[in-house]
Amino acid sequence: MNQIRKRKPLPYLLLLPMVLLFTTFTFYPFLRSIFLSFFVTDPLGNPATFVGLRNYERVMTTSGFSKSILSTVKFALMVGVGTFSLAMVLALLCIKPQKGSRIYQTMYSLPIAVASVPVSALASYILSKYGILNQILGTDIAWLSTEATALAACAAVTIWSGVGTSFIFLLVGFRNVPDELLECARLDGAGSIRRIIHVILPLASPQVFFVIFLNIVNSFKAFAIIKLLTQKGPNDSTNILVYAIYSNAFLRGRFETACVYSLVLCAIIFVVTRIQLLCEKRMVHYQ
Repeated sequence: MNQIRKRKPLPYLLLLPMVLLFTTFTFYPFLRSIFLSFFVTDPLGNPATFVGLRNYERVMTTSGFSKSILSTVKFALMVGVGTFSLAMVLALLCIKPQKGSRIYQTMYSLPIAVASVPVSALASYILSKYGILNQILGTDIAWLSTEATALAACAAVTIWSGVGTSFIFLLVGFRNVPDELLECARLDGAGSIRRIIHVILPLASPQVFFVIFLNIVNSFKAFAIIKLLTQKGPNDSTNILVYAIYSNAFLRGRFETACVYSLVLCAIIFVVTRIQLLCEKRMVHYQ
């Protein structure tokens, strides 16, 4: 008869700090947000009056909510597609190590080390009406103060800020593609574009999938650059869901409204994540 081994407490003790951190900063706030979304709160965020689903009805029937959802989706698409495309081009340029290539790799990775505050300060100077960009283009557009361009301008700054991480992951994946397969494809008459589409991207699909997943999820949670550059203006054109949560909770004192917005954002990220995980089985090929 096999004896039941006595469980040792050491593994659980090692896991305890992480469990406490997740409980304190993730699970409890999530459950607290669900709880507060059914109440009208006082200025300190404490529940005052139970209203049930009326908070959801009130928020979802306002024009600002639909505009915020649309701005969030546009911003996520611009940042996700733009970051991946730029990082892929840079990684393909550096796929073969050459003399001096480490200098370019370091330059492409530098945005990782720059915080949001100096990035936003530099971007506000470049994108102002009298900034460098208008001097180069010969225009006089206030990129951050014009409703038609503000969201795209914030997305461009976010893309530059986050391209370094995506570049590193894609470069590692591309360099793991065997040279023999690329040479065979070249001998079979495949050009550069066909080798990228039919050889490099499929074999580096785990890194490609991870980068796409990372960029889309992070774009839904982008906050600092919007806060520092536009503060949801002009005319709420950059009022994405994350900033709407912040403004309702800390600027207006409407914590119940912020909780509704946060749960909607959580639901959107959950749906997007599930779609990506379902696509993983068809898109990703592990060697």
